[in-house]
Order: sequence, then structure tokens, then C-alpha cells
Amino acid sequence: MTAAESDQGKSHPTGTILVRNWQARRQQAEHREPQDAVEWLRSKGVTVAALTLIAIQLVWLAVLLSRSYFRQDDYFNFDRALANGLTWNYLMRVNAGHMAPLGFAMSWVLARVSLYNWALTCVLILALVAAACFALLRVLRTLFGNRPAILIPLGVYLFSPLALAAVTWWSVAAQSLPLELSIFMAVDAHVRYLRGGRFRSALAAAGWLLLGMATVEKGAVIPLLLFALTSAFFVEGRWTLAVVRAARRYWRAWLLYGVMVTGYCVVFFLRLPGSAIPPGAPDLASRVTSFLSALVGSTLVPGVLGGPWHWVLIGDGTAQASPPAALQQLSWAVALFIVVASCVYRVRAWRAWAILLVWIAGADVVPVVIGRIAVAPAGLLGLQARYVTDATSVLALCLGLAFLPLAGEQSVSRFQVSADTPAQTWRDIARSVRAATAVVLAIFLVGSFWSLQALEGISHTEAARSYIATARVAIAQAPHGAVIIDTPTPVMIMNPIFFGLRGSTSYVIGAMARDDPARHLSWITSPHGIVPGHLMIFDARGQLWPAGIAGPSSSPPPSGQRCWSVTTGGISVPLRASLFRWSWIVRLDYTGPATVLALRLGGKWAEATLPAGAHSFYVPLVGAGRELNVFLAGTPPAVLGSAASPAGITPAMCLTGVTVGTWQPAPPGPAFPAAPVPG
Repeated sequence: MTAAESDQGKSHPTGTILVRNWQARRQQAEHREPQDAVEWLRSKGVTVAALTLIAIQLVWLAVLLSRSYFRQDDYFNFDRALANGLTWNYLMRVNAGHMAPLGFAMSWVLARVSLYNWALTCVLILALVAAACFALLRVLRTLFGNRPAILIPLGVYLFSPLALAAVTWWSVAAQSLPLELSIFMAVDAHVRYLRGGRFRSALAAAGWLLLGMATVEKGAVIPLLLFALTSAFFVEGRWTLAVVRAARRYWRAWLLYGVMVTGYCVVFFLRLPGSAIPPGAPDLASRVTSFLSALVGSTLVPGVLGGPWHWVLIGDGTAQASPPAALQQLSWAVALFIVVASCVYRVRAWRAWAILLVWIAGADVVPVVIGRIAVAPAGLLGLQARYVTDATSVLALCLGLAFLPLAGEQSVSRFQVSADTPAQTWRDIARSVRAATAVVLAIFLVGSFWSLQALEGISHTEAARSYIATARVAIAQAPHGAVIIDTPTPVMIMNPIFFGLRGSTSYVIGAMARDDPARHLSWITSPHGIVPGHLMIFDARGQLWPAGIAGPSSSPPPSGQRCWSVTTGGISVPLRASLFRWSWIVRLDYTGPATVLALRLGGKWAEATLPAGAHSFYVPLVGAGRELNVFLAGTPPAVLGSAASPAGITPAMCLTGVTVGTWQPAPPGPAFPAAPVPG
């Protein structure tokens, strides 16, 4: 060391020490960096693996969402949101036994921010999925600690086809995802209350309970889940005795939860009589049996093991589980093996499966029995995965409870390590258990991938996307002041059997027209009389056309006459084709003075007041047959006369043509837009 360096070290001792410390740390890092990385990965391995699984699931779901779209109830909820303010009556509407104010609130916001914006809706769905996933990771850590085994129930939840297939439908996602989030967070807060005794944790659980009940009526079952978990796994003794002890020991929490559920039930049952689908069914017992058989045997059990592997579409585009018989029976066998194995391995495992069954009965079966089982085939309802989507969240918790020790427990196995048993034997047993678990998980993941690919293969949303995109352009290009005939939307958009008038263009497309009121577009259900100049109609692809009557027209007038002469004696105008009984539109092309006609198509008489001049007059008429009876109103004839006017009677008006049919697009006219727009 030089004198200068020595003097510098003496004059700046602190700086010298810092430099030496930095050099020492650098040398230490160079020698220990690989070891530290391994240690860090070992300590954070569960977290890294969990985050990786969640990221894979979100990417997978994003791909599924990119190929999905709005359907059925979505349009109804958005239109209802635009037609109402954020009021109590709007939020607390009960339909088919469901009261879902949170979903209505989210739809209300989405409808006003950007109506029918699927990209924005997908972002919201992914955010809710991510929140539910992180909430599950949190509660698994709270229950069982940060051990690698929690990745198994986490993976089952993340990649279950029951969960992923359902949340691609906005109306289902808006109910199931916040409910699952509230289940996980309520259990987490309640367990912290059980362990720490701090009542503020119970208050937090009550807050998540409130979120669950605001999401859907299934949230009212969460307190039952909390009580069952407490008595089954957090209180000592036989379960019947533990129930009493749990009720006494944590009475303050049960009182808090009970008051909230009681208030909710009062509101729900006061609103239930106003449900659009009233509860009740004449053969309730047989319907419930059929529903349970399909729900558990064909949807739930195959679904939790990666099924159903095959789907079928019903008329409105809803996918229903249709597992192959062999795989369905195999899933029952595997499920039975898992349950039996857990009960053999752990003393209290059967309690976890009992809790799962109670949840399915209270949250998934009872609401359907109350709201839908009276109006739809029970067997078909049981094949819809959306009714058991929330069951996957409770399954993840119960799966862990059936096999894993709670945090702080030493062991839950019936089999204890004996000093007489060679260590190699226990290592072989553990290796066999891990291998069996890996095989089951591999089967589950392969089945899930196959099931979701099968669902994607039959799900076609291009037509629905194009319909909405085309209708949006049509609204922007429609002639100012156009009057649009209200017709049902295609079944792929809203099934008219279930939605009636709510599934018509005046609601679905009319919701978009409200964004441009300056165009003064209006809808009319059934034009009667002389129609305006810009009478238009939407076709099945979303294009807007001039409207016309499509159907059989009248035969030529009698020989030597230029028209049909209508008198009080009446005439019969033959049509070129026979019509079945339906609600038809009759177009009368005529010239003459103002008059009142009576007409009939094999049914009841209808009157039409015609103004003077040469016009086309439209009359709705229910009937069937091949001829239209017409006479001047006032004195109906006892017997219809011949085609020619009776001698001595002066014709009052002249029919130049008659057409009977329905309103349809008139292709010769211009379409708006000229071609359908890709979605």
C-alpha cells in the first residue's frame, strides 16, 4: 500500500469499510449464487408453481373467451339495464328463482359504458377469474400451510371443465365468479377467526358473505358451509358432539351470520312471488329425481374428473354434457375409489364429502327446484354444467380436507410410522401413492383438455357476432324516420320460446338504436292500414331491408274484368296456394271510395276501414284456407255470391289484387348494409 493510499484509508475509514464490505458481499455472491437460487426456489417453489398454474389457466380461458360471445340472457339483461335506473326494483328482480343484484349492477354499467362489447366483458371475466384463483390459493395456505400438496386442489379448480366452460357465458360468469370469490374469502376469514379469536375476522367473513348473497341466492348457503367446516375439522370429538360445541363456542359468529341470512331470506321470499317463472311443479318428486340423476351422474361426477368429453347443443346454442357411457361409468368408479381411499387414509375424510353433498343439495339443487324445474325438462336441466360451476370451488376445499392435515396438525393418517417397519417400506409406499396421484392428475388434465376442445369444436359464435355487428351498422345507415317491423331475433341470439317479445329486434337491436336517437327510428309490431313509406325489417343476418308481404297472391280476376268488384253481396277471392292456420297479414290493393270491408280466411270475420283512393291496405287476420271472403260491411250475406257482382248491384270498390302472407325482407330493395359485417 502506498503512502497516499494509507493516508486516504486513514482519512476516510468509513469509505474503506464500505468498499471492503461490498467486495466481500460480491465474492460471497459469486461463490453462493447457485446455492442461494436453489434455496430461494425451494422456499418459493409452491408460490411459483401456483402462479404458473394460474397464468396457464388465464391464457387458456382467454383463448376460450375469444371464441365465445354473448347469448340468450345476456341480451335480455343488457336491454333491461338500459331501460331502468339503478333502482331497488331493478336490482332485486327475481327470475327463475334467482336474485342476482350484483350481476344486474355489472350489466347496468357495461350496457352504459359500451353495449355488446365482448372484449370489455372478457377483460372483466378474466379479472374475476384471477381474483377467485388468488383467493383459493390464499385459503388453501390458510387451511393447510404453504405445502406442495395444495397444488392438487388448486389445479382441480383451475382446469375443471365445469368451471371453464360455464364462465364463457357472461350471465353465468357474473353469478358464479363473485360467488366463488366470496366462498374462498369467507372461509379464509372465518378460519382466521377460529384460530385467532379476533372478532374482526368474523366481521370480514360477514362482509364476504354479504358479497356472496348479493351475487346470487346460493350465497345464503355459505354460513352453512362455514358451520359444517368448523364442526367437522376445527372442533374435537364425534361430529354430533362437535356440532353442539361449535355452536356454543363460536355463537357470536353464528349470530352475526344468522342475522344477515335472515334479512336476506325475508327480502328474497318477499320478491319471489313476482318471479317471471313461478315456483312449483305438478310432479315435483319425479322431476327432482330426474334432475338429480342427470346432474350428478352425467354432469358433476364426470366433470370433476375431466369430463364430460362430449357435448351436444340444444336449440338455443346451449352446450349440454353428453358423456360416453363407458367413460361415464369409469368416472363413477374412479370417484368412488378416491372417496374410499380418502376414508381409509383419514379418519375424518368422510366429513369432507358429506359437506360437499350438503353444498350441492342446498346451493345447486334447491334453487333449480324453486325456479326452473317446473318449466323445462328436468333431465335436460341436469345436463347443463352452469348449475354446478360453484361446486368445483367447494370440491377444491373438500378435496384438501379429505387428504391433507390442517396447518399445525402433525398427521391425519390412520397409519402411523412404526419403528419395526423398515424405512424403505415407507418410502416405497409413499412413492406408490405419488405415482397413483400423478396418474389420476394426468388423466384429469388430459380429459379437461379433450372436453374443452370438444366444446370449442361445437361452439360457433361467428353468426351471432356478425348479426350484432351488422345490425349496429344497419342502425347507423337506416333512413331517417324509418319504421321497423318488430320480428323475433334468430334462435342463436334469443330463443323466442323462452323470451317471447323480449327476444325481438325492438329489444335486442333497439337497445343499440337508443345510442343514436337523432335518427328517429321506431318499431311497430303489426302494421295495420296504409303503411308509411320507409317500412323496413331486419333479416336473420342483421341486415335492414324494405319490408314486403311474402305469400300466395290472388288468382286473376274473372274473365273480362280488370279487378274484383266488391259489393254487399260479397265475393270469394281464390289464392294460388292453400294456407295453414296462422296469424297472417292480408294486403288489399284497391281503388274506390272510402268504405268498410269485412273479410275472412276460413275463420272469424275482421273489419277494415279503407280510405278513398288507390292504396295498399294491410289487415292482420288469423285463419287458414285457399280463398279470401270479402264483402261490404253492414249486411253480411247469407250465402256468398259468385265471383261476378250480382245483377242490379253497383260495385262499391275494386280490388286489383290480394296477397296473404307474412312480413319479410323485399330483396329488390336496398339493404343496409349491403353485405353482412364480420363479427
